Amino acid sequence: MDPEKLQKLGLNKNEAIIYLTVLEIGESQAGRISKRSNINRTTTYDSINRLISAGLMTYSIQSNKRVFKAVSPRKLLETIRDQELIAAEILPELELLFKSKKELETSNIYQGRRGIKSILDDILKTNKYVCFGSSGRFLDIMKHDYLLFQNEKRRKKIAAKVIFSEHARNSESVNNAFSMFRYLPKEFISPTTTFVYGNTTSIIVWSEVPVATVIQNNEVAKSYKNYFELLWKIAKK
Repeated sequence: MDPEKLQKLGLNKNEAIIYLTVLEIGESQAGRISKRSNINRTTTYDSINRLISAGLMTYSIQSNKRVFKAVSPRKLLETIRDQELIAAEILPELELLFKSKKELETSNIYQGRRGIKSILDDILKTNKYVCFGSSGRFLDIMKHDYLLFQNEKRRKKIAAKVIFSEHARNSESVNNAFSMFRYLPKEFISPTTTFVYGNTTSIIVWSEVPVATVIQNNEVAKSYKNYFELLWKIAKK
């Protein structure tokens, strides 16, 4: 039998060879096992001890010497079943840890109007957000989706604080928005818009085909929120 098949069940190469050897020759002392398996005696003893710990070998004392023998191969199935039970028991806790870590470190890229719309849908699931960096391109590119977004915000009474460019103060974007506005000189405004909501930061580049990076990380969101609050204090009403 190919020892690699046993390796797939969790044994290392030497353990697999020694277990097969003892199954073949029957109960034996370590010296004979070492010779038949062509593995040095020290490694043979180490492997035998691990096999005993795994429940796949046992020994008896005969004439003051240890004689080793293999346990029924059915023990392999029992071991796998035991591992499955352990895995099933701890799996819920492991999944919680995985989801928690994933939520803290998720980063995704969205492209096109449909991608941006999915971000807006996520924002509508919150009760507040802040936004800065916009220069009016939001409405130009998203068109009716912008208006639907603002109407849904109004219906749900979502609190929004937005920093806009001064030159957009009386623009259609402002007139149709359900938000609190403050304004900065155009030098402070970039071609991107940053939304911060919950533990999420969405940075949208308003190119012809808009592209957004969405980061779910509490520390990142907190950092951008602090930056927003700094700008909010110096922005004009």
